[in-house]
Amino acid sequence: MKAIVLAAGRGSRMESGTANIPKCMMTLGGITLIDRCVDTLKQAGFEASDIGIVTGYKSELIKIDGVKYFHNADWENTNMFVSLTMAEDWLKSEPCIVCYSDIVFSPDVVKLLMTSDSELAITYYTGFWELWSKRFENPLEDIETFKMRAGKLIEIGKKPIDKSEVEGQYMGLLRFTPAGWKISIDSLPAPKPTAKLDMTTLLQHLITLGHNIDVIKTGELWLECDNQNDISIYERDFF
Repeated sequence: MKAIVLAAGRGSRMESGTANIPKCMMTLGGITLIDRCVDTLKQAGFEASDIGIVTGYKSELIKIDGVKYFHNADWENTNMFVSLTMAEDWLKSEPCIVCYSDIVFSPDVVKLLMTSDSELAITYYTGFWELWSKRFENPLEDIETFKMRAGKLIEIGKKPIDKSEVEGQYMGLLRFTPAGWKISIDSLPAPKPTAKLDMTTLLQHLITLGHNIDVIKTGELWLECDNQNDISIYERDFF
């Protein structure tokens, strides 16, 4: 099994914070986000050689011993799905855990994905409302729909009317088997409009086509670092 970390973007919502470094090199509690991510994957059982990092913006600044590097040279004009395809050789050959590089998460959550037998699976966070209430005056202005039925995802990524339409928070942690990856690739129409395809749009597209996406819940602390205000809040309340 492999782990793929998506770290190609600049993170423009960090504004001046990423003028000279990629978003994943922002620090939280004195540790860079990418170091936190890789350390968590190692705690979950991955060796450095089984961890791949997809770089893009200022890739030369990301230096972690022993990992495999992939590169999205067109990072500025593409989104996460294209970055993920840079590691397609891994995705085609064995199960892969995919994670965003701007999140803080528990190794126990990774282990849940590792031991799953799902072709396609994601984790979701149950403590989202309290977290979003810290980050936003009105959480509904930012949060997206997340609906489930019988352990399967049935809707994601839409604008909610009220809190009842948000049953969990997508965490940026996914599991693909080679079969699950083939389903994802084959689902895209030809010619494939993938340049700006984000992961939640892909997930909703797969749901619409009738494919199953298993959901795995966790209450373990999870943080999403979108902007410098998030960093300030987390350092105040969690670190």
